[in-house]
Amino acid sequence: MAKQLTPKTALNRAQWLCGQREKCVSEIKLKLSQWGINNEDGLAIIKSLENDGFIDETRYALTFARDKARFNKWGPRKIEMALRAKRIADDNIQNALLEIEQFTNIENLTELLTKKARTIKYKDKYDFKNKLLRFAISRGFDYAKVMEVIDGVIDEYKT
Repeated sequence: MAKQLTPKTALNRAQWLCGQREKCVSEIKLKLSQWGINNEDGLAIIKSLENDGFIDETRYALTFARDKARFNKWGPRKIEMALRAKRIADDNIQNALLEIEQFTNIENLTELLTKKARTIKYKDKYDFKNKLLRFAISRGFDYAKVMEVIDGVIDEYKT
């Protein structure tokens, strides 16, 4: 177990962590508990970080959603579930999802499925379609949106 930190040292470390990249309250709470900070001091540290602008869950949700959609090619459902797991408020999640619509549109889904289609080994068209469908759903895209795109990708790939 790591050496227990004083609240002042923990605040300084938390500020440094938040300065490196966006953090949410649940991530900082986890770090504080790992550092042996009690609940009362932890809440005071988090309040200080929020007041000083080190933690902003609205900003965190937007940054997280934008990065996962652009770089990891995640769909809106997967991003939503990840933000819920981090205990982000529903209104922040909804605002973040609205912000990333440009990255989770039909064109980007088509591009993602076209790239994936080149790497799939399959027995028949049914197997090919199922593998593409499972891939897209696992990336967090809606079933209806995937079904709208998938036949076009399969037809384009076969030609």
